[in-house]
Amino acid sequence: MKNRTPLAALLVGVLSVVGCSSNSQGDDASPVFLSVNFKLLPESWSVGGGAPLQFDSVELRSILKNPGGGTSSFLDTRIEDYVVEWKRLDGGTKVPDPETFGGNVVVPAGGLSSLVNYEFMTRSALLRAPLDQLLPFNGGIDRETGRNEIRCQGTVTFRGRTLSGQPVRGVGIFGMTFLYSTATQAVVGRVN
Repeated sequence: MKNRTPLAALLVGVLSVVGCSSNSQGDDASPVFLSVNFKLLPESWSVGGGAPLQFDSVELRSILKNPGGGTSSFLDTRIEDYVVEWKRLDGGTKVPDPETFGGNVVVPAGGLSSLVNYEFMTRSALLRAPLDQLLPFNGGIDRETGRNEIRCQGTVTFRGRTLSGQPVRGVGIFGMTFLYSTATQAVVGRVN
């Protein structure tokens, strides 16, 4: 019985390391992985504008791990969903809740798909904590930083499967400043 305990602990350790893969660099068994490129991001987004956070264009590129092995439609990736998670960049600790959105796009093997006007934060999330503090009737100031804006980093994980069933992921990161304004949203920045 004593001899089995170290073996079981070793097996659990190996299995936990194997399960931590994000495949953002193609480090798992799938024959492809995705790169994510945000195009023409807005510099800031108004919590009072009445519109969900959307980007004009996001490019998903399928990268073959073995380009010399050829392609097949079985290596095309169907995006099932994408998850947006937030981190504060301004010293605050409270962040918007993560949200999951449906994917419904196919990225051809070794090719590119452009997502047009995909949502990265719902309108209702813009009205919940901590962003709701920026609304005039709540004081218009973030209680943690004392500023009239909240700076965040969004991490987007696109999740899907090749048509042959292998899991595929791609991770993209962008910055966003949330503030209150009645002005129309405008694209003023560019991220590569």
